[in-house]
Amino acid sequence: MKERQVLVTKKLRVKMFGGFSVSYGDEALTFGRQRDPKFGQLFQILMTKPGQGFGKGEIMDFLYDREEVEEPNASLNNTIFRLRKYLAASPLPPGDYLILNEGVLRFDGKIQVESDVWNFECAVQEFEKEQEQSKKVEICQKAFALYQGEFLPQLSNEQWVIEKSRNYEELYFKVVNYLLHYLKEEGDYRNIEIVSARAAELYPYEGWESWQIESLIALGKHEEAEKVYQETAAYVQQTGGFLSKDQQIRFRRLGDRIRQPEGTTEDIGRCLMEPEMKEGAYNCTLPGFSDCFRMLKRTIAREGLICFSLLLCTILDAAGRPAKDREYCKAQGKKLCASFEAYLRRGDIYAKYSENQYLLLCIGVKKEDAADIGMRIDIDYRKRCGGRGGISYRLLDDGSMW
Repeated sequence: MKERQVLVTKKLRVKMFGGFSVSYGDEALTFGRQRDPKFGQLFQILMTKPGQGFGKGEIMDFLYDREEVEEPNASLNNTIFRLRKYLAASPLPPGDYLILNEGVLRFDGKIQVESDVWNFECAVQEFEKEQEQSKKVEICQKAFALYQGEFLPQLSNEQWVIEKSRNYEELYFKVVNYLLHYLKEEGDYRNIEIVSARAAELYPYEGWESWQIESLIALGKHEEAEKVYQETAAYVQQTGGFLSKDQQIRFRRLGDRIRQPEGTTEDIGRCLMEPEMKEGAYNCTLPGFSDCFRMLKRTIAREGLICFSLLLCTILDAAGRPAKDREYCKAQGKKLCASFEAYLRRGDIYAKYSENQYLLLCIGVKKEDAADIGMRIDIDYRKRCGGRGGISYRLLDDGSMW
């Protein structure tokens, strides 16, 4: 009996989500080794919609948008010629793959082409048209699996890539949102965890962590939920808070729901105590700072024996005004925190309130001594900045104002 022969059809596979790679069968096409990056970009543009036509004017806008090119049409013709030459020498079977007809260029030929971005876009279009829920979810899952990261990240400064990347990102967010809401209706928290964790990995601190935390709580994974919550809270605090107002409200409600499983005395001690007892003031998140301040006010209202000073420190720019530049505030904030740790005591706490503002709670410090603390911090901070910049500080409360 003759053995059946299985016909395997090779495909041109193009990957542009999360990186760029091209292969035909087992052989790779290495566009990155060429001297002229434009003909590689031309191939990438055509691969966003293989088989579909692109007007030469549209391609010229993509390739030469920010460049001063004397004859863009001639430059494009030369780029098309170079790409044809490269494809002829590539592992692809002989053929004319670049079809130019009446000013419209498309990639075509007698081979199958599999482009992840085109498959993703087609899947989203199908998802948006489909009315039957089970099929809609199936298509949604397919689109979710196809999206493996940012579109052509190595070309993230190219305008055409920026625009397409933004569009793909919006489509991805739409897919993830639909999928998560469907899974929640089904009570499928295991898959909610998988989907939200993947989305959070690709786009951290866009709100997917809230879904992840909620699913972990529902699954009884309290320690993992606590870890994600603390990491997200710390990041949001450090960056000035990128979550929307609705996301912040939902995030805090989730924090209230996090509960540890029953633990021993040692477990509880490890949870409550600092892992490492450092010198200097204690740095905490704004919610933690708020809890400490409220508890202190309650204690004073009952006992009336504790004095404190609540200070607001604001990072200033070179002109002596509150700094607005995010990157500048981020860099200077690290220096200011170092000054807090050098000049505040272990019983004091501080937290970042906004991009350029920090709160200090100095326990046992009277109102008349607060200015001296602020001045010493300012002097140390200026030294760390090489004499440039500075901070402003003012007393917000000494126990009698709020």
